[in-house]
Order: sequence, then C-alpha cells, then structure tokens
Amino acid sequence: MESATNTEYFLVRKTAEEYRNKGYEVSLEATLDFLPDFRADLVVRRDGETKVIEVKSRSSLAANPKIRELAEIVESKPGWSFELILVAEPEKLESPEGERPLERGHILQRIEEAEHLLAAGHSDAAFLLAWAACEAAIRMLIAEHGGSGNGITTTNHLVNQATYLGILSREEYRHLARVQKYRNAVAHGYSHDDVSEGLISDLVESVRRMATEIDA
Repeated sequence: MESATNTEYFLVRKTAEEYRNKGYEVSLEATLDFLPDFRADLVVRRDGETKVIEVKSRSSLAANPKIRELAEIVESKPGWSFELILVAEPEKLESPEGERPLERGHILQRIEEAEHLLAAGHSDAAFLLAWAACEAAIRMLIAEHGGSGNGITTTNHLVNQATYLGILSREEYRHLARVQKYRNAVAHGYSHDDVSEGLISDLVESVRRMATEIDA
C-alpha cells in the first residue's frame, strides 16, 4: 500500500472516531442501495440525517473522476449530504544529498547523549536530540513493517503512518502529538515552561522502548 493510501486509511479511521464521539452511527466501506457498485469510505447517520464521506488525496481524486457525479446523486436524495475530505500528500522535506537514516546503535547513542545533556542542565538541546532519535526509531520501525521510508517527510506523516501500521498505539499517538507541539516551539526559537525534565525523560524512555523493537 502506498504511503498516500496509508494516510487516507488513517484519516478515515480518525474521522469515524470523531463522528462516533458525536453520537453518529458509523459504517466504513459501506455499500449504498442506489449505487451497488460503489463503496463509500464512510457513511454516518443520526436523527434522520445521512452523510456520505469520501477521504481522498489529490492523486486519488484525479484517478476517480466519478466523485463529482457521486456527490450530485447523494445530494439529490432528501436527508442525505456528501462531504469530501482532502488528504495532504506526504510532504518531502528538502535535505542534502547523501543523507542516510540513523541505525539502531546510533539511536541508542543519541538518547544516551540526550540524558547527559539533560543531567547537565541543557534541557532544550536534550529535547531536540531525543526527538531526532524518536523520529529515527519510528522511521526504522516503519521500514521493518513494510511501510515507505523513502526521503524525509513531515513528522505528522511519519507518526500517522506508524499508527496505521500498528507501531504506535492510539495513546502513544496522542502523546507524541502533544510532545511534538513543544518540539516545534523549541526548534523554532521559542521557550515553554512545560518542557520539563519529566517530559524529556518520558520521551527518552519511549525511544528506548522503540529501539528494543528494532531488529539488531
């Protein structure tokens, strides 16, 4: 499965969870009586309202020109509506030629260095080094699970793909999403009181756990 499709899959599940939390009845890959050859990504129902939701990247949308026709058919039915959620394509970040991913030993070395920096009172440097080790560990695990690890992509895409592949649990996903906000602040020249020793130590332990799952 291509990485864009992985991202679509993840966003479908995330959207389904959001609608369930709002009290909707949710069906995934649902067939429609009036379009028997079509499977909708999501169909949600509540209080007589039915919504058909398609989650597509721009490349997937271009390959399926009948989406507009589908939307018109759905919208023509009383009580029905159609929603298209566009998924951003995985953004490749610019990097110098010859870059290569860290290996398991280098990841373990990075988190040891992060711990030394933290003990010496250099919390921001420790945080950024631990985060770099975290992304490297996730990238290695994605490759071992058959995912795409070509090129440096945004953190969001990396974490989403890891969650889709079952490398990260939903709880771990939410935790890393929170930690990433602090990483963004520190990396771009801001400070925050919540970037504590505890936050950094928790990140280090998460990376150490992931490193144990990487094939030596």
